[in-house]
Formats: sequence, structure tokens, C-alpha cells
Amino acid sequence: MVTPHDLQRLDAILLAVMCKKVAEDASMDAGIRAKAKQFKDEWHKLVDNEPASQGNGKQFDAIKDQVAELKSRMVVFLAPLI
Repeated sequence: MVTPHDLQRLDAILLAVMCKKVAEDASMDAGIRAKAKQFKDEWHKLVDNEPASQGNGKQFDAIKDQVAELKSRMVVFLAPLI
């Protein structure tokens, strides 16, 4: 069985791919699929922005923080489904 701790060790992009798979799974409840799609879309919006250079510390840290926060929410969402 996969635990939330196991999911937390994965990279955020893998969690986003897992959300994409859930969103496309017709056997899942429509509400779960919609939430998974929301996570996938949020991930795409975050990574499709202009990349922050590490030289711009405040912007880079803000994006790192957003990724970490999104990752935590994806872990909570995916844990009972996996």
C-alpha cells in the first residue's frame, strides 16, 4: 500500500501526472476527476510561467513555495485513491 509519506517523496511532476491519470479515468467519480483536473491545470499554470532565475531569489523562492504547497495538496488528494 502506498502511504502519504511515499507520495511525498515523489517529485511534484509525477504527482501532477498521477492527477492527470485520475482526471482521465472514466471509472472515477466525476467530482474526483474534476478535482484531479484542477490540480493538473494548476500545475501547468505554475510551470508554464516564465522561469524564475536563481539569481532572483525572492521570485525563485516564491515559486518553490508554490510548488511545495501544491505538492502537499496533491499528496493529500491522491493518498486515498492510490
